[in-house]
Amino acid sequence: MAWVLQITMALYAVGLLHSLFGFYQKRKLFINLALILVVAGFASHTAFLILLGIERRHFPITNLPESLCFFAWSLTLTFIVAYFRYKINVLGAFVLPLVSSLMILSELAWEENQAIPPILKSNWIYFHGSVAFLAYAAFFLTFISGVLYLIQEKELKSKKFRFFYFRLPSLQVCDELLRRSLFAGFVLMSITIITGAFWAQQAWGHFWSWDPKQTTSLITWA
Repeated sequence: MAWVLQITMALYAVGLLHSLFGFYQKRKLFINLALILVVAGFASHTAFLILLGIERRHFPITNLPESLCFFAWSLTLTFIVAYFRYKINVLGAFVLPLVSSLMILSELAWEENQAIPPILKSNWIYFHGSVAFLAYAAFFLTFISGVLYLIQEKELKSKKFRFFYFRLPSLQVCDELLRRSLFAGFVLMSITIITGAFWAQQAWGHFWSWDPKQTTSLITWA
């Protein structure tokens, strides 16, 4: 099964290189090739997570390496959805570096047959865990779109159109992506907090205990 992960990492890495080439040279061919490679990598990534879950008989987010791998999957999903919705050619050059870095860190920290904490042996982890990672992926997309907006705004205000001006999307596109991704992240984080409270009630007997994960999620939501 390790070969599936290796293929995934290779596809993401080559896709990242094509995205960077496309961003620098403004070549649509590189962008299209990058998208094909990333979609293929996402498919193999999905297959790897399914096979891993079947082999280990649990949802693959019970330890740090699995969580990094699943977060990379969530980021790739949001990238693909955002690209097909807004056609932002430069998006891959800003999102895919984190995806590739997470996959490398996951590979370096990988552990076989690690014991699962008893609290994670719950059906809540399937929905709660997935929604939480998708929420953070949406927030990361909000961060990227905010950065793109600020860079483009600075270019326009300076009235000296340089490297970034001719490569970044318009302020309107950046603003719409920012608002949509922020709204999606807020809704998903709200669901995360609610389902986490019900899980806490089942595990500890009360809905809220100011656990570090609960508190961090609440601060992010606020």
